[in-house]
Amino acid sequence: MRDYLWASPVGRIRIIEKGLLTRSDLGKVLDAGNLETALVALRDSFYGPYVSKIENAALFGVALQEAVKDAHDGVMKLAPEPLVIAAYRARYDFHNLKVLLKAEMLEVPWEEGAFTELGNLAPGGLRAMLQAMGQGQAVPAPPEYEPDSITESIYKVTLELAGTYRRVVDVAKSKESSSFEVDSWIDKSYYAWAASIYRKYGYQALIEFIKSEIDILNLKMAIRARLLGISGLDFGSIVISGGAISPVELAEAYIEGYKGIAALYKNTDLENLAQRGVSLAEKRQPLTGWERECDNAMVKMVREAGSICLGPEPVFGYMFGREVEVKNLRIILSGKQSLIPENEISERLRESYA
Repeated sequence: MRDYLWASPVGRIRIIEKGLLTRSDLGKVLDAGNLETALVALRDSFYGPYVSKIENAALFGVALQEAVKDAHDGVMKLAPEPLVIAAYRARYDFHNLKVLLKAEMLEVPWEEGAFTELGNLAPGGLRAMLQAMGQGQAVPAPPEYEPDSITESIYKVTLELAGTYRRVVDVAKSKESSSFEVDSWIDKSYYAWAASIYRKYGYQALIEFIKSEIDILNLKMAIRARLLGISGLDFGSIVISGGAISPVELAEAYIEGYKGIAALYKNTDLENLAQRGVSLAEKRQPLTGWERECDNAMVKMVREAGSICLGPEPVFGYMFGREVEVKNLRIILSGKQSLIPENEISERLRESYA
């Protein structure tokens, strides 16, 4: 069984994940009087070395991104099948591809602040690769092509990014395209590719993770799109395939309105989530709290998968847990910076993975 390949990495992760912040740990940061003291509260945590070296407290975002990037890099080095981990990290590479493609199509400079460093490729490396492709060059193969190596995994991600770039550019040349459509095409490419990787390796919990993520993402898009008055035809073109809910059925339910959307999710794991989202949308109430519930549903699912004894799931869960943790820290620290009351900050926090 391939699961046994992960025995040693899982053992390491069980030790490392003890450093994840609990709700109580986050509470101590939240209780701090201001941004500076909140950062001091992190000095004895995993984030200590990162926040202690920033000279300006306002640069906490840089410190947090560096911390989670180092966590991801460490996991890649532990993984016996790094492509499984690279497929998850690739969501950030595809995000950077969106930033570059939209800037290219709109003929405007890209925003440096819009890039993330959490992908497999540094944003500068991705830009250089796309510029070389624009000059007719092929993606260079790595000098040492070793099976299941990190180098090979990143190369496979790069090839997928290059293929997506070509497809989107070709479609955009044939028709007038909005940035909304570009986002949709890139998201579809990412989820189709990542799902194919998880299926190839046969880790069922990861297959279920991405199916659930697609279902929740489609549900959020459906409710948001109804609020914005997007036509059924336009919505049908952006639904992502690969979830448990058929894209065709969702597009048909969307045309029927909020009740159609709620009915489609009846007797599924997302029934209650769909009903709450529809209820809020019908009343034209804010969806912020509901979207937090959507995130919490994913946290619970990954936490359950992380309890599996052998396989990539605990390693995967640790990566996911660090990301949720950083999201919560950003909410707290940004709130401190903006002088938002503690109770309002607390209402925005996601459920902790730890």
